[in-house]
This record gives sequence, structure tokens and C-alpha cells, in this order.
Amino acid sequence: MFMPLLLALLVLPCAYLVALVTLFIKRRRTGLLISLFFFVTAISAGIWAIFQSRSSTAGLGILILPFVGVAAGALAWGFANLRHAPKLPLRILAGLCLVAALGILGWEVNAGWQTIQLNKTRDAEQQARTQRIEQQRVLLKDLLAQNVGVETATVERFIVEHRDDEEALFNALASPFVSAETLDRYARKDDFGLTLTALGNKNCSAATLARIYRTHTYPSYFLQTLAAHAHTPPDILREIYKQSPHPINGLDRWLAANPATPIDIVQTLSDSQDIQVLQGVLQNPQLDCALLQRSSIALTRSNRPDDNYSISQIAYLRPQLCSH
Repeated sequence: MFMPLLLALLVLPCAYLVALVTLFIKRRRTGLLISLFFFVTAISAGIWAIFQSRSSTAGLGILILPFVGVAAGALAWGFANLRHAPKLPLRILAGLCLVAALGILGWEVNAGWQTIQLNKTRDAEQQARTQRIEQQRVLLKDLLAQNVGVETATVERFIVEHRDDEEALFNALASPFVSAETLDRYARKDDFGLTLTALGNKNCSAATLARIYRTHTYPSYFLQTLAAHAHTPPDILREIYKQSPHPINGLDRWLAANPATPIDIVQTLSDSQDIQVLQGVLQNPQLDCALLQRSSIALTRSNRPDDNYSISQIAYLRPQLCSH
């Protein structure tokens, strides 16, 4: 499907260039240079504008650039050929062609400029947000240091006092002292960031993790956290493993290291040729001599058979796991 689409996109610009060459050969060369200039400039400006965007889908805009370039080139050619016409309406049309061609270039440059300004605004907002999160982190840290022995109560009080302060909540929900009940309550929010933070906490309960996986509108957003969390129910980990293809990359690496992953899945992953998956298996508390041996054999067939970490880890663990 991709190749026919690519060919279709090339038809118009190729036809345009063939037309220019044909006119050149026939010595009808008025406007060819300015037309080619506008064609190249429109495509170049469009590429520049598109690459100012940080959106993952921005590249799709390249698909329309051949049409934009041909439009600009054709309008410029029309201007060059009509501007000295004997009839006033044709000269007016020539002016309109020039305005339209310049408008295309101006629109592209403006789009790129607006994207640059938007990026600057977002960067400034993110920097300010990061600073607020850090300030709240320091505040919570100081509070906990002043309330040794009652950390959970301190965190819970902090959450109540800052329930409308998202930056403060990010720190509180990441705290090792927050209760499973509070994490469950905030995992019900529509805020994906707070929900993800709550799920990533080691105190998050299996019930909360299962509920988000089963009922959330976009469970794929949380799959990495679910694949890595030791409280994720094994049946859910099995479902995540069996999804083919995986909605996001790298899930096998997290499943390989998770002590809650069913042992048969860990065994399968121990045969992987992905070095990061093997590293995960070598970190899994379920690792025994048989799994270590399988991982050792798989390492020789992996994409990095000389991986220092894996070699060292296998050498370190073998006497402990295979001494009997």
C-alpha cells in the first residue's frame, strides 16, 4: 500500500518537471526559472516548517509538499507569462498569481515561525512546572525529616492540603509512605500523569493495577508500568505478554525482570536474543540454575554476545545457583 501511495505523490511533481523540460526544449522559456525557484523554495520552506514540530505525526505533512510546490511553481509561471499581457484583466490575473505564490511561501514560513514560538512557550511552561515539582519535592522531604516515625500520616496530610496542586501530588504519590488506598483514589482521576505516578508506586495494590488495566479508556498508556510492577496480577502479565504485536516497544524487557511474571514466560524470555531482555531475566528473583544456563546459551546468540553486564552477572550468579 505504501508504494502505490508514494508513486501517486510523485506523479504531480514529475509531471510538472516534465512540463518545464518540454517548455525549455520548445524554447518557450519565459517564467521557467522563477517557476522552478518557487517550486523548490515552497518545498524547502515546507520541510523546514514541518521539522520545527515535535509532534510524532508532523512528518505526515511531507505528503502534501509536492502539491504545494507544484502550486507555487505553477502560479509563479502564470505570473511571469501574464504580467506583460496586452489586456488588463490578464495583467491583474498575473498579479494575483504572484500574490498567491508569495502567500504560499508566507504561509509556510509563518507556520514554521508559529511552531517555534509554540515550542518556546511549552519549554518555558515545562521548565516552570519542573521547578514547581522540585520545590514541592524539597518541601515534602523536609516535612518527612521533621516527622520521623509518622511518615505515612505526614504524607496523607500533605496530600489533603495540596489536593488541588498537581505538582505537589506528583511527589506525594511517588512517596514510599503513601497508602495503597490513597494511590487507588488518585488512580481514578482522569489525569493520566497522576494515574501513572500512582501505578508506579511500589505500594500500589494489585486491585488498583487490575482495575486500570481492565477499565481505563487507554490501558496501553500504562502497559510499561503494569509490565514492570511486582503487584500486577500474573494473569494480566500473561495477557500483556501475549499481545502481538506489543502496543509499545520494550515490554518484554520489563516482563523479564518482574518477579510476578509467570515462570513459563520467564523461561521463554530467557531464550531471547535481545540483550536487554536477557539482562532483565538475570535480574529476576525467580532466576534459578536452569534459567541461568538458558540465558547463558542465549547470550551467545544475542545481538551483544560480549555484553559485560550479562557476562559478569552470569559469572557471579553461577556459583550461587548451580553449586549443588
